[in-house]
Amino acid sequence: MSNQLRRVLGLLLLSGVSMGSIIGSGIFSTPGLLASVAGPSAVLAVLLMGFLTLVLGLIYAELGSMLPRAGGIYYFPREVLGDFAGFITGWGYYISCVVGTAAIVYAFVLYLSFYIPWLASGLTLTPHGVAVALAILAVVTYANVRGVRVGAGVSLALTVAKILALAAVALALLSSFKPQNFTPVAPFGLQGVALAIAFGFWMYAGVESVTLVGEEVRDPDRNILRGLLLTVLLVTLVYVLVFTSFVGSIDWARLGLKEGDWGSLANLSSPLADLAGALGLEPVAHLAFIGASLSTLGCFSAWVLLQGRVAFALARESRLWGRLAEIHGKYGTPANAIVFSSALTGLVMLAVPSFPNVVLLSMMASFLAYATGSLSLPVSRKTMLDRNRPFAAPAPLLLGWVGFVFATLYMYWACWPWTLTGSLLMLLGVPVYLAYSKPEGRAREALWLPAYIALVPLFSLLGDKTFTYNNFLPIEPLGILATPLDALALVAVASAFYAIGYYSAVKSSRKTA
Repeated sequence: MSNQLRRVLGLLLLSGVSMGSIIGSGIFSTPGLLASVAGPSAVLAVLLMGFLTLVLGLIYAELGSMLPRAGGIYYFPREVLGDFAGFITGWGYYISCVVGTAAIVYAFVLYLSFYIPWLASGLTLTPHGVAVALAILAVVTYANVRGVRVGAGVSLALTVAKILALAAVALALLSSFKPQNFTPVAPFGLQGVALAIAFGFWMYAGVESVTLVGEEVRDPDRNILRGLLLTVLLVTLVYVLVFTSFVGSIDWARLGLKEGDWGSLANLSSPLADLAGALGLEPVAHLAFIGASLSTLGCFSAWVLLQGRVAFALARESRLWGRLAEIHGKYGTPANAIVFSSALTGLVMLAVPSFPNVVLLSMMASFLAYATGSLSLPVSRKTMLDRNRPFAAPAPLLLGWVGFVFATLYMYWACWPWTLTGSLLMLLGVPVYLAYSKPEGRAREALWLPAYIALVPLFSLLGDKTFTYNNFLPIEPLGILATPLDALALVAVASAFYAIGYYSAVKSSRKTA
């Protein structure tokens, strides 16, 4: 076995993996929730989320085309901020991948349970449901071991299928479109839009996936940028179409709800299917269930492919078991890393068969990578002047700040006690790093990072009690910083950490130059 990956992904397959990793169960399950807190302005929230995703996309387009490596989201902070920052980022992100992939297959089995009820009880899988999830995990893992083209091809096919299903459902709902549903546009004001973003941004999570297979992309100088932009634009277009059709076709009487009672929409467990059924569009309701199943299966397939690349990248730098860095001689894939990662995902399924808890834990861990990636952009402009940049993002200092602050807010929105659980898991990477690494000179300049990670559960403890979910601890949030004071304070503190991280990294680089 070697440790060289093959560049076999063109723009089409790359976009299939990227869109497949983003479009999952969220678009089928969140329209009711977002409309319940924002009313018709949920459509505006989707557009704003698309803009924030574009900010992250521009950041990763520059970093990914400059450093087209497998597991790129780990390499960016490693190369720019130093080995310690890179390891903690990679450690946290790998946790989010393993846990998040379990959440996606949970969602798939939950949709199957509409037709096979004994697979789940509420949002928790039964032993039979867990067995089905493990069987699906094994099949998808085998497909991804067989080759990146096979895995990417499966993701592309499922992505096309779910986009067609979403478009068909949305167009069918538009036949019952009522313009008066958009009056008033924002019944809950800007706070409603902000809450919709807080609850809904996980629909866009995965924009960085293009960079995880950067070493397998043909012509990465062009295709990483094109893949990111194509993904963000198409996903946003599909989401806006779905939310517009949902809000516009609401028939309060047929849903059995009071006219204009937006809050009651949160009780719709499958909003697209529920609305279609209420309108007498039974075939469309079934199509929504089938589309949701295909959507989650496609997202799951993409993440089985991607999480293996993160393990491969960490192992290649001697941060995980060395055998995980080997490439299969016949298939040209990091087979050991894929199988190992899927085995960990299987253990998560057995240990925590509850969908919401796993989602929140994954969110908490993944957004740390968005924060360090955002910081890496402006720092690299100061410290890596000799690097070829096929694409240069505009206003790097501002873009980096927006990405860093938003990532911090979203970690806070992951809710207590999952902010604490996620932080402890990420901080566990510090002794692991010290045990298996020889700290390099720049590690000292990244000591702000553990403090930054610890900041999030502290704010969660002091913050608004709204951001609590399935609390298994005897301690409740204190509510000292109620919304919007919590968000304003967190923006200020995150900005301070952004400045500390930026200046310490630039100063450290000048010392070692």
